[in-house]
Amino acid sequence: DITQNLKGNFLRIDVNTTSDGKAYGIPPDNPFVGKPGLDEIWAYGFRNPYRFSFDMSGSRRLFAMDAGQSRQEEIDIVERGGNYGWNVKEGTECFNAANPLAPLPTCPQVDPMGNRLIDPLIQLKNWLHPDGGGRATTIIAGHVYRGNNLPGLQGRYIFGTFSQTPTTPNGELFVAKNQGPGMWAYEEIELASHPGDVGYYLKGFG
Repeated sequence: DITQNLKGNFLRIDVNTTSDGKAYGIPPDNPFVGKPGLDEIWAYGFRNPYRFSFDMSGSRRLFAMDAGQSRQEEIDIVERGGNYGWNVKEGTECFNAANPLAPLPTCPQVDPMGNRLIDPLIQLKNWLHPDGGGRATTIIAGHVYRGNNLPGLQGRYIFGTFSQTPTTPNGELFVAKNQGPGMWAYEEIELASHPGDVGYYLKGFG
């Protein structure tokens, strides 16, 4: 739904102007200006984004997480006018509203306006995943590393998990490498001070 409310969307506004009685303006190149859809919307089809960042060099792309319901957690590159699939898809899977733990065998690949449903860049199993191997209560978005102190991480995306179960403070850190189109592979970052996990609930990156 992009016509009735602003929920589940990334919004882009101009805080230096006002328009139509609002305390902000609308950038004229927003994707739904002059066509069906609320003018504030930049991208849509999210369940519960929490934390995002821009790559501060290179592509300047916007990386964001989207918390899944019970099977998949995801990291997305947010693009102008993009539809990220919720609640037709959870990650790359077809979401089953009647039974969230069992995905549907097939689902649409485009929305009613003909826009493709964009798959995530990174996908991680939720701890409730019935097939086992889930290690995230939720994924936590991070940053593309552009520092100089850790040259082995230069240009790579750092992210993590809040915890592995809701009751244990054992968030983990991961690093993914830009591999072009499709899903990015990732590996765990082992800290010398806390091998295996960070020893805390991980809420964000700075």
